[in-house]
Amino acid sequence: MISFEYPLTEKSRCYLRFESLFLQIKQSMGLDHESDATAYFKSLFELIELSDRSDIRHDLIKDLRALLEDMQSWLAWEQADTEAIKALMVEISELISTLLVMSKQLKFFKDSRFLTSLKQRFFIPGGCCNFDLPQFHFWQAQPISVQKADAQKWFEHFDVLERALTLFLKMKRHQGIKSKQRAKNAFYQGEVEHALFIIINVDPALQVYPMISGHKHRYSVRFMNANAENSHADYIEFEQVFC
Repeated sequence: MISFEYPLTEKSRCYLRFESLFLQIKQSMGLDHESDATAYFKSLFELIELSDRSDIRHDLIKDLRALLEDMQSWLAWEQADTEAIKALMVEISELISTLLVMSKQLKFFKDSRFLTSLKQRFFIPGGCCNFDLPQFHFWQAQPISVQKADAQKWFEHFDVLERALTLFLKMKRHQGIKSKQRAKNAFYQGEVEHALFIIINVDPALQVYPMISGHKHRYSVRFMNANAENSHADYIEFEQVFC
């Protein structure tokens, strides 16, 4: 199955964008290939830019506290693994405490002449050539151990935020409400309550992809034929998950 996620609130849109950048950075920070360095810095600078525009901590702390309240009620369930739930509650409480004292200001970036000199050029198409960024190519010539240590050091400033967001989204996906649906004439419309985002799972053999639109109360899905540009698909069966 191919999974397509769509945010139903502005908050969840922000969450999923942060998550995407975190994943890109973690996949490239091993610097196993020469192109990984470019991918790492591009994602890091996009993450810094996104952090400057939004304070994700406030919403995340609020959602984690609500999750703690829900988990407290889970302890009353007869079949609940109370030890696992309590351990998870401790982890969430520690993450909340750390997020509360985490500064929104990314001082490490502003204090780094190397990073500030790179950021502007990285957003210029083709701006990473050696004549544009000799300092970047000098850094790439350093021992790989030095490069990895630097990459890890810079990303550590987002470590708590990444762990908290990853845990929260993992829990939301795990709690997702699944259902089988059918799209007549490749179109489906539904209503939703108390969900941050929706996941549409489609069988790749159908050769279709969903165009999703909506908000926190209503959404619609139109399936497009992947083999014919702008052509609607036929009758489609799919799985949806409210998270």
